[in-house]
Amino acid sequence: MTYLEEYWQAIQTGEVIAGKWIKKAIRNLIRDIDDPRYTYNTDYAHKRMRFQETLCLQSKQPYYGKPLKLMLWQKAFWEVVYSFRMADTGLLRFTEALLEIARKNGKSTMFAGDAMYDLFLGAGGMDICCASNDDRQARLIWGEIAGMRERLDPKRALTKPTLTELKNRSRGITVFRLSSKTQNKDGFNISKTLMDESHDVSEENGASEVAEACWRGMSSKDEPLFLNCTTQGFNRGCYLDKKLDYAKKVIRGEID
Repeated sequence: MTYLEEYWQAIQTGEVIAGKWIKKAIRNLIRDIDDPRYTYNTDYAHKRMRFQETLCLQSKQPYYGKPLKLMLWQKAFWEVVYSFRMADTGLLRFTEALLEIARKNGKSTMFAGDAMYDLFLGAGGMDICCASNDDRQARLIWGEIAGMRERLDPKRALTKPTLTELKNRSRGITVFRLSSKTQNKDGFNISKTLMDESHDVSEENGASEVAEACWRGMSSKDEPLFLNCTTQGFNRGCYLDKKLDYAKKVIRGEID
């Protein structure tokens, strides 16, 4: 049984309580496992998760120095993102994922663990962008990656940090951050974007330009991936509301 199917079983038995949008999204995904347009191979996703649960050491008390322990919903999330591929091209099916999660439930640590795999074992030449409304927010995931990197490679045998970037010198992989305060938002060549606290991204203050800059930076990639996480917040009529409307139309089958 895949983690996706295991998670769905836990919802059906009442072990996990889930809302209607989660339920419908998971039903759609389980149906798509047998869709001939896609393949569903979990090997790569499970390898990434084993890396996280073995080598990504946390930074916050009381879990300082302990490896991540992914919950079932997190395993299902990562499995779906990295297991679905287009049958005709072999490329990742999904280019974007939206994660809504309550505060203090470890979203920054969860996304940092995913980026750590890319920093150490990703394809050569990758650029990974940690983006948000302002630099402090953009630094949350980036700083967590920096801490994990320091604990895994303290002698800098493979990786090297600077004030603004984390680098894997042998593979040419870079993790950097981008915010609305960044003066020049063009010229990037990004493979993956980690957008944090997207509920604070509004059209009025120009912060939506950050998301657009990341998409422009990924425009030449065959497998771009935009991972968007949020605690929702209280802003209305902003970037996140448009994303939520779009996501619900996808779940309802109104958008392919």
